[in-house]
Amino acid sequence: MKHLILALTTLLSVSFTSQASNTAAGKTILARGDVLATDASSAQQRTLKRRDTVFGVDRITTGEKSKAQFSMSDGGLIALKENSELNIANYEFDNATQQGSASIELIKGGLRSISGVIKKNGGSYNVKTPVGSIGIRGTHFELQLVEGDMYVAVWDGAIDLTLDDQSVVSLGSNEPFSFAQVTALGDVIKTTQAPAVFTQTFAPIDDDNNAEQQPEQQSLAQNNTSENTTDADTSIADVYAEQQFQAVSNASLIDQIAERQGVFNYQATSFDVSSSLGEVSDFTMSMSVDFDNGTVPDGEISFNDAGGNWYAAYSGLIDLTKLDLAITFASHNNNKATGEIDAVFLNDIDTITGDFSLEEISNPAINAGGDFRLEP
Repeated sequence: MKHLILALTTLLSVSFTSQASNTAAGKTILARGDVLATDASSAQQRTLKRRDTVFGVDRITTGEKSKAQFSMSDGGLIALKENSELNIANYEFDNATQQGSASIELIKGGLRSISGVIKKNGGSYNVKTPVGSIGIRGTHFELQLVEGDMYVAVWDGAIDLTLDDQSVVSLGSNEPFSFAQVTALGDVIKTTQAPAVFTQTFAPIDDDNNAEQQPEQQSLAQNNTSENTTDADTSIADVYAEQQFQAVSNASLIDQIAERQGVFNYQATSFDVSSSLGEVSDFTMSMSVDFDNGTVPDGEISFNDAGGNWYAAYSGLIDLTKLDLAITFASHNNNKATGEIDAVFLNDIDTITGDFSLEEISNPAINAGGDFRLEP
């Protein structure tokens, strides 16, 4: 009898452990390159792709030139940069009560996060790092680990970083500083401008845009975190946030997509594109979306670099709130190319945002890619 009770206890323990490990923490909304999830309880690894579930015991890693984005169970968003490692120690959310708690750990690399309902409703949301623990008082922040130092940016709201010596560094809203560098020795350097590791370049497109205007616009984008922010700077920062977090309110978008009729033609209104051969010019992109049939009949991308003209044609389907796209033809000058493209609707389906990558088939070292925003 004792042996039977012991066996049942062991079985129940295994069952509960398995059930805990199967608690969904979120969904993968973008996985580019090498993105792996390792189950902490079983050590089993799996390659993550779009729409795959991530669980409350997963350790997620991204490789070289890889990135991933996740829509968490409470509506929060997490984007992992290349060569990063994130441990989801705990992520629990009850849809019925709208309550929960979360604890994640950035082990290396970088992440950007927008917190969801857990924090909004007063739940515990903690981010551990090699230099200390972060308590979230706001919504939108970014971390980057570089050679033992950690760089912090608070784009919206505020955070409290408790260092190993128990001192607290507060950044963001109602604080004098929104950016900081914490060295491996625990020294804190606060700044009013974003550290260079967070610098991004965006070129908004106007009707009269030309190649001569772009360097000035890009310089403006790189300085959009200064204290004297202009309206133009704000729009560029908004594009950055949208491109980094390709996630939406699914229920609302499904209704909007179902109600829309006809064919809409989208054009690029902003972009961030780079090439292995240097400067990019004359970027254009279009996408035709047929809401009646749920298809993307055709789309095109074109731009120039030092090696000649890049061109790609693509098509696809509307998959709920996302777009499943495939490049059907690509070339660079006279050389055949291949590539990938990902895109989603934003909360207003008059906006599509995403990214693409292209490379020559015979010489993959020659490549190009970037992010885009499209509007009718």
